[in-house]
Amino acid sequence: MDKEFISRIKEINWFANCGKAPRTKISFEYIRVGNWKAALEQSEGKYWELITQEADNQLSEYLLINHPNRYKEWNKYAQKGREVIDNFVVPNVTNYLIDNNLPYSLLDNVRWEFIGAIMENNYRNERQPAFFMELFKVYESGNFPCGWEGRWPKGKLIVY
Repeated sequence: MDKEFISRIKEINWFANCGKAPRTKISFEYIRVGNWKAALEQSEGKYWELITQEADNQLSEYLLINHPNRYKEWNKYAQKGREVIDNFVVPNVTNYLIDNNLPYSLLDNVRWEFIGAIMENNYRNERQPAFFMELFKVYESGNFPCGWEGRWPKGKLIVY
């Protein structure tokens, strides 16, 4: 695991900038929603789930075809990634959810998107990070990436 990346995870000020424009440059065009209700409607939608699954599938398929020996390490990286998430993401996000009376389903999305970012980061020498690292930048900015408008992969990221 990349220690610099883990440090970046530890530094996230969770959801501190929600409702405002991300303070970092991301490669996707984006639109904003203005409240948690709208953000949760997007993040809990089937379309967002399908898009994030497709992005994950694209990475694993690429590795399987082009870097089969590195692909064999997938489960090892995923396990280490889950440990990082359990130690540094889950406690902070859980506290935020409790403090703001938000549903725990939000934590499931964060976990999934962070494992994707960790995997893209781990395989960055084999394939340029594309989707989940962009979501990571949104989280790092204190926002919440919560959906997609338009037909994937064209369209716009929805951010709270």
